[in-house]
Amino acid sequence: MDTKNRQPQSANRLFRVITFGCKINQCDTAGMSQELARRGWRPAPPGVTPELHLVNTCTVTKRADQQARQTIRRLAREHPGVPIWVTGCYAQRAPEELATLPGVQGVLGNREKAVLADLLEASSQGAAPELCVGSFLAAEPFHPWQAQSFPGHTRAWLKIQEGCSHHCSYCIVPKVRGPRRSWPPAEVAAALNELAAAGYQEVVLTGIDLGQYGRDLSPATSLADLVRRLRTDNLPFRVRLSSLEPQEITGTLLLELASWRDFCPHFHLPLQSGAAPVLAAMNRPYRPGAFRDLVLDITGRFPEAALGLDVLVGFPGETESDFEATRDLVASLPVTYLHVFPFSPRPGTPAAQLKPVPGREVQRRAGLMRDLGRLQKQAFLQRQLNRVREVLVEGPAPQRGWLQGLSDNYLRVIFPGPAAWRNRRLMVRFLKLQEEMLVGEVVANRL
Repeated sequence: MDTKNRQPQSANRLFRVITFGCKINQCDTAGMSQELARRGWRPAPPGVTPELHLVNTCTVTKRADQQARQTIRRLAREHPGVPIWVTGCYAQRAPEELATLPGVQGVLGNREKAVLADLLEASSQGAAPELCVGSFLAAEPFHPWQAQSFPGHTRAWLKIQEGCSHHCSYCIVPKVRGPRRSWPPAEVAAALNELAAAGYQEVVLTGIDLGQYGRDLSPATSLADLVRRLRTDNLPFRVRLSSLEPQEITGTLLLELASWRDFCPHFHLPLQSGAAPVLAAMNRPYRPGAFRDLVLDITGRFPEAALGLDVLVGFPGETESDFEATRDLVASLPVTYLHVFPFSPRPGTPAAQLKPVPGREVQRRAGLMRDLGRLQKQAFLQRQLNRVREVLVEGPAPQRGWLQGLSDNYLRVIFPGPAAWRNRRLMVRFLKLQEEMLVGEVVANRL
């Protein structure tokens, strides 16, 4: 075993977490870290070898799987003898595959994240890796184990919804996250009050399918109902929503959000394709015209909103004209940024059985779409010059005497100011561009 920089056996046990994927995984990592801390573990300082490596994986693409495997092999090589436990969506999908990797002592599924500390204490540390991956129930309950601390961050994440009951033909998420399930509104409100007491100035409400929030509860409710309740609670921080499926954004929800002073005008929508035949093959329940109307409705109500899109290129059967239809749709919309994903067949999904588009062509299309995304981001940033927006100060910028922060409409900003302004919400005028970042000056505290 590598003993360099190891702590004495009598000291608190040290762990380190490597997280891949979405904000839900980041929430889960924070929750697992908090539970480990309650059991006497503490995060390993930089340069100190931990007594446990925990790898929280993603599996939405082949690349995500590859990154997880590479990381596990690197950890085993650099820290021989330090046990590695693997969890997350890749672990849920293919536990036996991960168990064959060097250094892996345990593999646990997404359901088992909440009992990680118990599993570690009960571990026999035998020769064979322990597999702790359960199947999801048809009526899987929501398991609340929300973290109250996000060290090093001025923003907090609150997971209020889990799972997905859609069946897009390319997507593995419903199988690895289970059916949709929600945290009751009263408990969400209580958790937000705890985060307020901890001093956070922004909370991101997250879910695997956030727009379906509340439909599984009894009595059923909705995300719009939750927003209505929360905006009347006078919470002392601003609130941001994570990704929303287009078909689940209702006029009622937009009306409630527009009435919420502390809502961050930022929407992230998974478009995936702008071609009707491809959307149908993907089993996506909307068409390009409806998507265009939704975007124009959003930007009409929120003119300064950041609008991000997920675009999936190279889906099996996507023709050149289909791709051009997607590019034309995206180019015609006031989009702030793009997340572009080349199609990646996921084992166990219907799309994995279809004839693929040649890999070189998929990469060509992805490159063209990313070029378009960069142009549209620059255009949005240019439109922001001389505007004044609220910015949450996250900490010092690399340049001495400067700070960096995040605007309410999801733009990275740097400006001069003292370190004491960290975690404050300030009104900042945007003066010029520095690559993909705005340079500004503080004009006032938050109004």
